[in-house]
Order: sequence, then C-alpha cells, then structure tokens
Amino acid sequence: MVWKMTFQEFSTLAEKSPEGVVLLEGRRSIPVHDAAVAEGLARALVLKFSRLRFRSGNATGSDEAFTGGVAMVDPSRLEIVAPYSAHRKNERHAGALYTSSEILTPEQARDIEAQSIQASPQNRRIIGMRGKKGPLGAKGDYLVRDTMKVMGVPGHLAKPICALFFVNLADPMEGGTGHTIRVCQREGVPVIYQDEWSCWKI
Repeated sequence: MVWKMTFQEFSTLAEKSPEGVVLLEGRRSIPVHDAAVAEGLARALVLKFSRLRFRSGNATGSDEAFTGGVAMVDPSRLEIVAPYSAHRKNERHAGALYTSSEILTPEQARDIEAQSIQASPQNRRIIGMRGKKGPLGAKGDYLVRDTMKVMGVPGHLAKPICALFFVNLADPMEGGTGHTIRVCQREGVPVIYQDEWSCWKI
C-alpha cells in the first residue's frame, strides 16, 4: 500500500511528532532536474519544520540530492545510515550523524536480518551473505541497512514517521528501493512517491 498524503496531512503528522524522523529515499540514478527537485523539497522541509530530523542512505542519486538539501540548512538534523562504517567516507556532510549496521548487537542484527527476509524472501540467500566478502555480501549489507533505516535501533535511531521516495513510477518496487518500501509497508510507515510530494506547496 502507498499512502496518498497532502502537504497539510504531512504538516499534521509533523505537528504530532515535532522531533520525528522523515526518511528520504530513492533511486540511485535520477536526472539532474529531478535531483534539483528532491534537493529543493528537503531544503524546504528543513526550513519549515525546525525540529524534524531527516534520514537517508549514503548512496548517489536520490540519497545524495535529498541529503544535500538538508545539509544546506542544518546538517545536525541529518542522519545517514551506511552499509558499513567506511562507506563513502570522502562524501560526507560535516555535522551530520553517520552510523551503520555495525552498531547492532548480535540479537538486533539477527532480528533485522529476519525482518529483511520477511520483506524480501526472494533475497534470503543474499541477506544470509551479509558481512562476507564479494558482491553478494555487499548486497546483503545494503538490504540489512535499508531495513535498519526503517525499523530504527533502540537508543540510536527512532522509527520514521513517514518516508518520501523518488522512484521509477513504472516499477517502484524494483531493487533496494522496493525492499525499503516493503519494509515501510510492513512497519506501517506511510510511503509517499514524487508524484505526490512534488505537488506540495511549502
């Protein structure tokens, strides 16, 4: 299920959780114009809601555009969850919080892995390779990281109040973005695509 949410509805949600976390996610490859739109949205939200926090991954494309918009205004309200602590160390925003699945206890890691498999059972083998060398291990790290971004980690990361995605509208459930959306749906986190949020008047 994908939620339809007007800006007024988003504002009401933000007012109920003024220090809540908004997940900003999406495709790794987006056109320059769309990247500018995503960056502008993030910047406007940071300016409008002075206490909200914003969470994303550490990837190129949508993540980079969204996080750039947040960092322009207040990088201290930016949370970046990377697949491992050394990921893209040269592409970081000073003042932002960076974390990775390495903070998980063994019990938390097992739970996140189990939740990842439930969201994407077709990737069971890949998720089981998490932490191992090679391309499959890397993919497992990314999927577990994506689950962690949505579920949160007690004492470290709060569960998001909603998630704004930039997707391939013809196939929004593709790849790692689709996995993250499925976790959001399982966790009851409202999901909004760009055909909705790009119409918001902030």
